[in-house]
Amino acid sequence: MLRTTLRLAAAGLAITALSCSTAAAVVYLMLDGTSWTNPTPTTTSTTPALAPAPQPERTGRWDLGTCLNNQLKPVKCAAGTWQLIAVVPNPGPKPCAGITSAPDTRYADGLALCLARRT
Repeated sequence: MLRTTLRLAAAGLAITALSCSTAAAVVYLMLDGTSWTNPTPTTTSTTPALAPAPQPERTGRWDLGTCLNNQLKPVKCAAGTWQLIAVVPNPGPKPCAGITSAPDTRYADGLALCLARRT
């Protein structure tokens, strides 16, 4: 009778161990990749990433250096085309004076556009 009791106890322990290990494997697979299995450290010793360098300020559709035709439409830069060299907000009587020797001034969108012939 003692032998039978020991066999039943051994079989019960084997079944319990098998079911516990199966349950542990299932729980691990369910939680794999979550904060329970891959915790993030609360304190970091690294320095924060630097902010990206600021981009040059755009003046709407008028970008300095753009080549334009007589209708102020962007064109491929070639000799003889107008090149935008300055954009003056709130233009006065001679907004492009002193920029180049002979700038051409055009007005668009409330701005003065200073143009020079590309050579």
